[in-house]
Amino acid sequence: MTRLLALSGLLFLAVTPALAQESICGGISLVGEWAGGAEDASDVATADAPFEMEGQVPIAGHLVRMFTLSAPAEIRIDVDALPAGDPYIAVYDAEGAEVAADDDSGSNFGSRVQTMLGAGTYCLAARSYDSGVTDVAAVIGRADHEFGPDPVPASPPATAPVTGSGAGCFGAGTARLADDLDAAGLEAQPSATATTAGVPAYDFTLAEAHPLSIIATSQAGDPLIRLVGGDGQILNENDDYDGLNARIDMADPVPAGEYCVEVEDLNGAGNDVTVTLAPFDPADDRARRLDMAEFAPTADDDVAITDLGTLDATLLHEVRASGAAQWFRVHLPEGGLLLVEAIGDGADPVVTLFDRVGRQIGMNDDGPDGLDSFLAMRLLPGDYTLALRLVDGNARAPVRLLMERYVPAR
Repeated sequence: MTRLLALSGLLFLAVTPALAQESICGGISLVGEWAGGAEDASDVATADAPFEMEGQVPIAGHLVRMFTLSAPAEIRIDVDALPAGDPYIAVYDAEGAEVAADDDSGSNFGSRVQTMLGAGTYCLAARSYDSGVTDVAAVIGRADHEFGPDPVPASPPATAPVTGSGAGCFGAGTARLADDLDAAGLEAQPSATATTAGVPAYDFTLAEAHPLSIIATSQAGDPLIRLVGGDGQILNENDDYDGLNARIDMADPVPAGEYCVEVEDLNGAGNDVTVTLAPFDPADDRARRLDMAEFAPTADDDVAITDLGTLDATLLHEVRASGAAQWFRVHLPEGGLLLVEAIGDGADPVVTLFDRVGRQIGMNDDGPDGLDSFLAMRLLPGDYTLALRLVDGNARAPVRLLMERYVPAR
């Protein structure tokens, strides 16, 4: 009989006995296909040509293809999305140890692994960054096999240049923020405060090329800002970088010339909005992006990571959360379904999950019930890093972090 697990309002179908089999490659999956259709036909070491396959990467899951090597060989594996997408891959040995992994070494966001492997049985696990089911083509062979040409990326449709809204840039309503800014002028961080009804835009000139940041803050408003060049083209825009506040970071030097900052207030035109120019600081930018959990910290980052240990079944951890991400590491001893809930009791938490090499594999704000966050992902065994923060950058509130692991029915 098929067993149903009802979890937080969602139904997950466990593997039926008719489909269940011995776990594959140390437990990374219960379902997979041989590259050659059968084990004795899937020896890459003796194959005359690479094995070519197509399949689908399910939502929050992985596609598994198995192969053998009767002798050591340098293998090559290509996985490309059909017609477009962003897959990433890992190769595991018979015990479930990862022996190779890649993202984007192929063409057009495809993945490619080329490495020397010893004799044995191996599994290719393909996953995807895309939010839906991803069709993929996989090719498994030796490095000396002849592989087909790399896929040619589709040409993007022609688009007209984007221009400013005309709400105020370089017009009668524009206020002057600064003239002939150099490095010292940006260090002084010129700023101005007004309502968008009174001042919809600010212009300024740069005396020399310089990286810069533009920040718009408001107590009651919701500012959206655009950086517009002297030719009227929008160079960048932002809304809600930090809570409802906006920020544009131009990491590459902005050429000398005339520029304008258009300001809109999505909460109405009567709230004070402060617009500030500042030099772009790479170290501060990385720290801010880590606080926003835009990527996972590395060993070089001064970030505390709480080790929650091995998740055998259920773990509940109390957190005093803030707008800056708090980081946790957890180990999954075998593959299965991971559920993560952040329960804020009125606060608005966000959870972001990264794999062992720092790739973001899941993120949720406002799950199926209210402001609480909820993630459900089918994962392989290994170490994972989790970030927890609040949407409101100025808030602090207690949050309960609940993690549960489920394994397929045997």
